[in-house]
This record gives sequence, structure tokens and C-alpha cells, in this order.
Amino acid sequence: MKVKNKAAFIYLIILFIISASLLVFIFPREKQFKYTYNHGAPWLYENLVAEIDFPIYKTQDEINIEKDSIVRNFVPHYIKDSFAINEYKNLVQSEIEEILASFKTSKNNLFLFNIKNKQIKIVEDFYSEFEKINSKYYKRGIIELSEFDLNNNALEVYFDKNGDSELISVNNFYTKFEFSKALLEIYEEHLSELLDTAMTNKIKVLISPSSIQPNILYNKVYNEQAIDEEVAKISPVLGVIQAGQVIIRKGNIVGDYEYKVLNSMQDYLTKDLQHNTWKVSLGISIIFILLFSILFLYYLSFYREIVNSFKMSSFFSIQMLVTILTVYIVFQYTEFDVNNIPFVLFPLLMMTFYKFRVSFFVYLFTLFIVGFFAASQFEFLIIQILVGLVAMFSLKKSQKRQHIFITILIVFLTYFLLNYGFSLMKGKGFGIEFLKDLKPFVVSSFLVLLYLPFVYILEKSFGLVSDYTLLELSDTNHPALRLLSEQAPGTFQHSIQVSNLAEAVVNELGGNSLLARVGALYHDIGKTYHSEYFIENQSGFNIHTELDFEESATKIISHVEEGVLLAKKYKLPSQVAEFITAHHGTSLTKYFYNSWINANPDLEVNVSNFKYPGPKPSSIETAVMMMADAIEAASRTLKDYTVENIHETVSKIIDAQLKDAQFDDVNITLKQITKAKQIFAQKIKNIYHARIVYPEINKKD
Repeated sequence: MKVKNKAAFIYLIILFIISASLLVFIFPREKQFKYTYNHGAPWLYENLVAEIDFPIYKTQDEINIEKDSIVRNFVPHYIKDSFAINEYKNLVQSEIEEILASFKTSKNNLFLFNIKNKQIKIVEDFYSEFEKINSKYYKRGIIELSEFDLNNNALEVYFDKNGDSELISVNNFYTKFEFSKALLEIYEEHLSELLDTAMTNKIKVLISPSSIQPNILYNKVYNEQAIDEEVAKISPVLGVIQAGQVIIRKGNIVGDYEYKVLNSMQDYLTKDLQHNTWKVSLGISIIFILLFSILFLYYLSFYREIVNSFKMSSFFSIQMLVTILTVYIVFQYTEFDVNNIPFVLFPLLMMTFYKFRVSFFVYLFTLFIVGFFAASQFEFLIIQILVGLVAMFSLKKSQKRQHIFITILIVFLTYFLLNYGFSLMKGKGFGIEFLKDLKPFVVSSFLVLLYLPFVYILEKSFGLVSDYTLLELSDTNHPALRLLSEQAPGTFQHSIQVSNLAEAVVNELGGNSLLARVGALYHDIGKTYHSEYFIENQSGFNIHTELDFEESATKIISHVEEGVLLAKKYKLPSQVAEFITAHHGTSLTKYFYNSWINANPDLEVNVSNFKYPGPKPSSIETAVMMMADAIEAASRTLKDYTVENIHETVSKIIDAQLKDAQFDDVNITLKQITKAKQIFAQKIKNIYHARIVYPEINKKD
């Protein structure tokens, strides 16, 4: 079969070029590590020998532990605030002066005069004692340890003074609590006797630990800078692997040390590649060009209907790109595991609208690309390929909603078993770590529920038809079929018989039997409004006796065009409408054509007046429906339903259609046609099998 639609062919090539270019652009430029390994699992490759020297990098956890150790063991630096002593003294002095001023401004009388003088003396004595203690404590220093030093029970600190640092025990300084306790003692000794507690309470607040200003302060700027300098000195390297050194031998378990060395080797090989960026890009380009070329050749060799169709080219290409871009976005811009993505949706959606083999091949092709984004490429491919196959097998007949839920359970069970198997291979088994690793697959299984919404979206976006839509259309209560049954009951019964025949044959030939059934139900809806022109709806009177042969042929042929109009009115899918236009192909209305020839032997016939407009059938479903339509109609004219007559009629009709080149556009083999003949003959024989004649009861005189 040659490429028939050159524009669609060129369109597919452009799609592939755009897709490959986009993938090359978004693909990570890091050098790819050619080994897949897991901690605790055996090394599946040959002995690994270092080709170059490379460092053994510390893990981030190890570096964090060293950072914590530096911070924990760091001896902080403190500095003296020379202004704190006077600031605190002035604060207390201000309050004392306010108290004394209140005494001096109060009204004088002889009795109160002596009391006031006594109170003034008490306040002045308190302040005198305060100055002595304030000077003593601030001179030695009042320290306030930082929260970190306090929690870690720091015993020594560096005291910075005049550019020098001296290591001093924290016990050499007073604390705010010790200073407050000393102040409280002189407060109790002097001010507790005052009658005006409101005044003394203000003093009590000022001498509490929360109000005292320390003068030995944490040197935050210096300490943070010093810690940063120490952290910067941490070496990211634990050791060095020399060229020629054996890293791990075949079959050995990837232990903690080996895992660290392998990670280090991978990290080292993916760094400092700026000067080799063009090589990486070239390698990626070669791989993707080869992949897309293989896919293109696959289409061209086995499924040229995709190459010849804008719609199918777009359908497969867009689905592939959406899947790959989804993986890229999750990988590049989120912290989610790519296994959260419901990859099985991709083959399920393709298989809903197209053949299993091409759907699985495209799915496999897509997995090869997205596998580059997976942490463990081998494990990822094995799991997703097997789960995709299982999902496609379980949902091969998706005609009930319960099938979706069954598929979800089967998908999850397969994910569980595969992950458990890999876990056992790594020497782990069932546990908390296994359940943690299984979590993204649980999410992925649950998201298979998006299947039905996506089926609807794809149907509307690409003009496709799913089994769910076909099941709705197969209901004989559909307005178009109900109208046909009312206006043309004979045609309606004929359509039902044709649908049964077509469904049975297509099912055996490996096509879409449900589509064949639905297409056959609607193929003759054009007979609805002028049913009297068709023999199956006539009861005694034949209207064609009043018409000439050309006019009769025109009336008969018109049911195709009228059927197309009704299909548009009832918004039937194009796949169903195709059965209306193709069920007669470009054949002749033989009865009226032959009758005209016989009546006008000396005239040249205008064949176009007796010929259906077409197109010819282009799929197994429409081809089988054409056979079934002619065979069912012819079977009604048989006078004797013997096996020989039935086989002869079936063969004669199908052979005539073959000879008339009606199946030239269909990818159907002679073997399939022979098988179709056998099934048709068997079905017709079953329909018209001999009935038992029930005996009458003999009447007695």
C-alpha cells in the first residue's frame, strides 16, 4: 500500500522533527551514568574498575553532622559594653529622683514633716547602696549567655578586650539573676518600710532580671563569621579512588561503602562538563533521531493509515509529548517522584481508540524516553512496561464502568508485587522503607480514575469514538433508530440482522466488533423518510412500477445522502457515518442498471446514473458491513435454504464485490475473506434453519 495522503505524510515528518527538537532542548545535559544500581542489591555488571582518579564525596548527612559538630564545639566570643553601667544607673537614678520630688512637692504640716524626712533619708540610703553594688557588679561584668550557649551549658567563653581574646570561665562574671538578687536585698533592707508601695514597686520592677542590662554581650557578627569560616573549611571529599582500582566485583552486594563510591563516581562524571556540552547535545540528538526514525518506519511498515491521517498522527504525537512533558515538569520543578505519574493511562487511552499492537509499541517508545528521568532506569522500565501490559489486558473490553475499578485493583496489585520482588532482590523485604517506596505507585494507581474524563476529552478533541459512546449509540431507543423503526420497520429489522452478522464476523477477524454492530444499525437510516421506495418496507404495491429505471435508481441511491444528513442532525460520530457512505461503495444499483440495459439494448448507458457515489470501504469493519448488507438482503430471496445454496450465495456476492474492486482500500487478506464467507454462511444457516412442524390433534367423530 502506497502513501495516499502526501500532505499528512509530510505533516507527520514535521511533527516528529518538532518533537525530537523539543526533547533535545529540554533533555538534561548532565552526563548520563551507564550503570543502574541499588543499595543492598547485587552488582549485575562485570567488575567495575576506575578508569580515572576521582574523589569519594561525603554524603550531605555526613557534611551536616560535621557542621553541627563545629557549631556545638565552638567557643563563643563576648565583648564588654562600657555604656551599660551608666545606662542602668541613670535609669534607676531617674526613678529615685522622681520619688524624692514627689515628697518635696507634697503639702507640709508638722506631723508629716518628720515622716517625709525619714522617707527621704531611706530612699537616699537605698540609692547610695545601689551605686556601690552597681559599680561592683558592672566592673566585674554581668553576662547574658546566648540561648545556644545556655542550652549547651557553656563553661568558658572568649572575652575580647583591646584587640585581644582571653579564655575565661563564665563563673568569673555575674549573671543578671545574681545582680538582681543583690539589689533585692538592699531593697528589702531600705525601701520595704516605705508606706507608698506604688513608688517602691516601680523600683522593684527596675531591679528584676528582665530589666537589668548586661554589659558582657555575645559578639554575634564575629561569632557567625567565625563559624562560617570553619564550616567553609569542611572538605566534601572523604578519600580518593585511584585509576585501576576495583570498585566492586560482579555479584557483590552494593554495601554502604560501595554505594558511596558509586554515587561519588556518578557525581564526578556529571560535573564540569561545560566544555563538552556540544558532545552531550550531539549524543542526545542522535538517540532521539534514531528513536523517532524507528517509530516512523514502524508506522510506514505496519500502520500506514496513521501516516495517511492528520488526526491519527496528531493523536499519537500529542499524547506522547504530553506524557514526556509531564514527566519533565515533575522531574525539573517539583520534589515528587516521577512514579506518581499514572503512566498506564497512556496505553489505555491509545488502546481505547486504536489497535493494541501500535498502542503498546508507542507506549514502549515513550517509556524509553521518560526512562532517562527515572532514578533507577532498569527498574522503572521493567515495572512500567509490565504494569502497562497488565492494564491493557485487563481493560481490553472496556464496556462497563466496573472494568475501570477492576483495572485499578489489578494495576495496584501488579505494582505491589513488582516492587516487593525488587525489594527482596535488594535483601530488604516488607517494611517501613518498602511502604514508603510504594507510596507513589499507590497514587499512580488511584489516578487511573482519570481514564473516563480523558476518554471524553480525547473524543471531543480529536473526533474519536470510544466503546462507551458506541454502547450508547447501540441502544435501539436512540432517536434516529426509533424514528427508523417507526417510518421504515422493514429496514429497521434488516439493519438489526446486518448488525448481528457484521459483529460476529468482525469479532472473528480481529476488528472492532462493537463499531461494526453500531455502524450496521445506522447504515440505512437514510431510508427513514422515503421508505416506500425500498422493497423491505413495501406491502404489495411497488412504487417503482410507476417510475423509469433511472429515476428509480436515483431514489434508491439518494438514501446514502439522506443518511449523511440525518447523521449530522443526530450528531453521529464520523466513524459511524462512514458506514452510511461506504456500505454500497461505488457499486451499481444492479437491478435497475440491468433492467435499463435490457430495455434499451441499442443505447449507450450513462453508468453514473446508476452508480453509488462512494467512497469504498476503508476498514475491515466497513468492508464486512458491505458484505453483510448484501448477503442479508440476498438471503431473503432464496427459495431453498440448503447449505449449498447459502454457501453459493455468500461466495457469489463477496466474489462480485472483490471483482468490482470494492475492497481495494481495505487492508484485508484473502484468508480473512475466506473466513468471513464461512462465518456468514453459518450465520445465515442458523437464521433460516428448518423449524419443527407441530402436529395437530386428530379429531374424533
